[in-house]
This record gives sequence, C-alpha cells and structure tokens, in this order.
Amino acid sequence: MAWQTSEGSGRIIEAEATVRVNNPRALLGHFTLTKAAYDNTTEEYRKQMLASVRSPRLGAAEDIAAMVAFLFSDDGAYINGQTILVDGGANLT
Repeated sequence: MAWQTSEGSGRIIEAEATVRVNNPRALLGHFTLTKAAYDNTTEEYRKQMLASVRSPRLGAAEDIAAMVAFLFSDDGAYINGQTILVDGGANLT
C-alpha cells in the first residue's frame, strides 16, 4: 500500500498495511444471556427473546468471544473493515 505526501511533491511513501478493523458486536437491542441477564429477567421474557431469533437457543457471551477469537486468529486475517452481527439470526428477514 502506498500513500502520497501531503506536500504534493510526488514522492511515494511505501508502507506495509497491518491494521485490521473489525467490529464484532451483538445486534443493538438483541438479548445475550449472561448471568446478569438471567438473574434480572423472567422466564417469560427469555422465551419472548428466544422467539425473536432463528437459533434454537439464546446467545451467550461465549458466542461473541468465539467471533472475536476468530477475527484475531490467522483464519480471520483476510476479514477487514466489517461489522459482524453475532445475533442468532435476529437480523434476518
């Protein structure tokens, strides 16, 4: 990757691009079943949240952690500049 200097001198500065920006996140408003979420919700509410996703279970913190681990691994090296929804399919229509 190369950048031209701001002086407009025509010089090209060569640099290796090493920055990867990815944003693994749960969909805003989506329910991830943490211990705190379990302790502070009713069974009825958890059933409503489960009905809103296509997965047969509610998401867990480990699901988001697995995506983060993948993105930091060599297997995720070619994924760049993406927002990845970890939401059990709640965003699908």
